[in-house]
Amino acid sequence: MTATGLARTFTALREFTRERPPLEWCDVCAAPIAPVHDHLLDPGPRRLQCACHACARLLGETPSTRWTLVRHRVERLVDFRLTDDEWRTLGLPIDLAFFVRSGAVDGVVARYPSPGGAVESGVPRTAWNGLVAAYPCLAGLRPEVEAFLVNRTGSRRDHYLVSIDECYRLVGSMRRHWRGFSGGAEVQAQIAQFFAELDGEGGAA
Repeated sequence: MTATGLARTFTALREFTRERPPLEWCDVCAAPIAPVHDHLLDPGPRRLQCACHACARLLGETPSTRWTLVRHRVERLVDFRLTDDEWRTLGLPIDLAFFVRSGAVDGVVARYPSPGGAVESGVPRTAWNGLVAAYPCLAGLRPEVEAFLVNRTGSRRDHYLVSIDECYRLVGSMRRHWRGFSGGAEVQAQIAQFFAELDGEGGAA
């Protein structure tokens, strides 16, 4: 075999063994989709479904269907100053949580990551109403599909308005990497990476 032929063989072998991104499929029609794709929310079981562009528009923008289109949103609230006392009124046992308007309880619920997935906690109505009065930007959250995301881990005091798919991306990442009782160093690294990506993507408000 000539040198040229040998080089082509090695190139073909490298291409054959090259690591490829995992395939993903639309949960509605089973068509292949890109790693970055649309999502639909089934509000009954509150199940987030991956969707191709066609299914997302057909089902998510048709009023007669049960689906709600999750419109991607990442907005960092740079001037937001949630005090320690205000945070304590929400009654959460963790410093990382997201808040969602829920029709099931006719109010707002908090959800936070855990080794088993998202844990839901009730939010005192008076405490939330006080926050909305102080921070009117919270009043416009779209029910079930947008969230107020708070990161108070370590020295961080960060606040975001995000679409619900971002919240469950964080939940899934922490669930996959959680080790031991407290999560371990790897899960802390995943949290830092997630918020670095949000900061790189989102606009400021």
